[in-house]
Amino acid sequence: MTEPNENMGFTNRHTWVLPDMESGTALIGITEYLANKLDAIESLDMPVVGDELDMDSFCIHLHLTKKIHHLRSPLSGRVLEINKEVLDTPALIHRDPHANWLYKMEFDDPDELEMLLDANRYTRFIDQL
Repeated sequence: MTEPNENMGFTNRHTWVLPDMESGTALIGITEYLANKLDAIESLDMPVVGDELDMDSFCIHLHLTKKIHHLRSPLSGRVLEINKEVLDTPALIHRDPHANWLYKMEFDDPDELEMLLDANRYTRFIDQL
């Protein structure tokens, strides 16, 4: 399993963000904590390339064995790319959630990155759950 990248930020809803400040883009995925908590992901609905997402808007729906888990966008911006491998083989998320990102986006507001938790704060947060 891949360790979290030191540049990753995390939300209290268990998504991670790996920003590239130079290009103004970010990869988005789910944390190992959430991947371990969820039943097997059978399929997922993802945004479409070009979709405009607002921070905290629902954008991904993970279809589990007996329910659907909804994910919110951690940032505002435009979807640039969908990870087709994960779309075709959702089990990749369970195998290595930090390596198997869900989508790439161009973010609108770099200040939103300041709202993310760093790895230490995220670890303390999940230890309290």
